Amino acid sequence: MTTALRAKPVPTPLFKRRVDRWATKIGVQPKRVYVQAMRNKWASCSTAGRVYFSADLLSEPASFQDRVIAHELLHLLIPNHGALFKSFMNAYLPQGRAQRRDLACSRPGK
Repeated sequence: MTTALRAKPVPTPLFKRRVDRWATKIGVQPKRVYVQAMRNKWASCSTAGRVYFSADLLSEPASFQDRVIAHELLHLLIPNHGALFKSFMNAYLPQGRAQRRDLACSRPGK
């Protein structure tokens, strides 16, 4: 995302509540949710059920945050980016190819 589109950072507790709402919607329970500095990714997920989000994500628009949150939480169900994963993403956030490309191409701090 460009600097011009950045919003005022959301407080971490509010962001974590947003993650909790998405987890309930998707039907998953992350073991722990972390918000931390990340250089190259918006988020990641461990096989142990821990989900990590970049602190920079808190300054991005809510729609972008939702896409990243849903993406990582879905990895608790589906570990890869195959057809099933893409179907679930489209079911929860039906958006076009441009939004998927934005998620893949943008990086924290840029």
